[in-house]
Amino acid sequence: MKLFRCSLPLFAVTLLLTGCFNEAPESADVPAEKPEVTVTQIRAWQYPANQELPGIVRPGKRAILSTRISGTLLTVEVDPGDMVETGDLLATIDARQVHAAIAAARAKISAAESAADQARLDSQRLQKLYEEDLIARMRAEHAEVKRQELEAQLQTVRAELIVQKANLSYAQVTAPFSGRIAETLVDIGSFVGPGQALLVLEGREQWRVDVPVSDRLAASLTAGQQIQVITAPGRSTLTAVLTGVIPALGTGGTGQTLRLSLTSDREPLAPGQVVSVLIPGPDVQRQEQEDRWVGLPEAALIRRGQLTGVMIVEPQGQSPAVVNLRWIKTATAPANISDLVPVTQGLAVGEQVVLNPTAELQDGQSVTIKFAGSDDEKE
Repeated sequence: MKLFRCSLPLFAVTLLLTGCFNEAPESADVPAEKPEVTVTQIRAWQYPANQELPGIVRPGKRAILSTRISGTLLTVEVDPGDMVETGDLLATIDARQVHAAIAAARAKISAAESAADQARLDSQRLQKLYEEDLIARMRAEHAEVKRQELEAQLQTVRAELIVQKANLSYAQVTAPFSGRIAETLVDIGSFVGPGQALLVLEGREQWRVDVPVSDRLAASLTAGQQIQVITAPGRSTLTAVLTGVIPALGTGGTGQTLRLSLTSDREPLAPGQVVSVLIPGPDVQRQEQEDRWVGLPEAALIRRGQLTGVMIVEPQGQSPAVVNLRWIKTATAPANISDLVPVTQGLAVGEQVVLNPTAELQDGQSVTIKFAGSDDEKE
């Protein structure tokens, strides 16, 4: 009886400890929650691909304005950035020498006109005397020759007056077309000469884009072809027209320059701006790309610095699906053709990728998948 009484407390303690340790397996049997992801299947790329090349924006019109006379620059009526209309006065040059030359030319004309009139009268008078057989024929002929010489001199001084008046017009620099003053190159008070650049005027209603390309790529394009130009960080595009191909290194050289014409009312452009030009590749190259490229939704992309990747769903037979991070290479999609991004390396047709992957989704994590456009779920 004493032995039984001593064992009873020990038995109770044993049951209590056993109950505590049996609770752990019950909590361990609760499965970890698997996140649900939406997946889509990779399709073959069925559109032509573009090459994205840099282009330089230049004004459609650009004039370096100068003068044809020598003198002191008296005024500059505009500043860089000012808008001007055709015929607006931009600068004036001291033209006192031209005014003096005009006055001298007019004096010469007056004297030459008097001499020519007198020679004309003399020739007429001597011609009548010769007809009346009162003088020798030689005297009449000499008078006629002198008249012709003086009239030629009169035409010369009249032409000189026209030249000086033209020079006077060069004392005022005016805008040859409507545009924006890009630069003023000379300050007031400077002495300027013929051909010296004074101002730069640009017409920015229309733009041109120069794109260096290879001979092979240039040969695949035709004048009048529409080409997409990416002008802003947001990847917005404008449509340009190919106006011609310019040899970059002259005849027999390698490399060409595409000249595009572009009008932009909604996107701000600036001279010297670098844009991205989407150049369609040659037909043979397109076919090769179609055979090996796949199309990927933009929503599946993961960007980390210069790297681009996706979360691939790896089926595990009867086990839960697992996602793995895979790095890929992409190309530039043609504008307004598809909402897919062409993938050149890293994916194959039929593989499944996660759409809109969250930052919490980890490489090798088990997930519950749902196909895009479907309510069906699969582990």
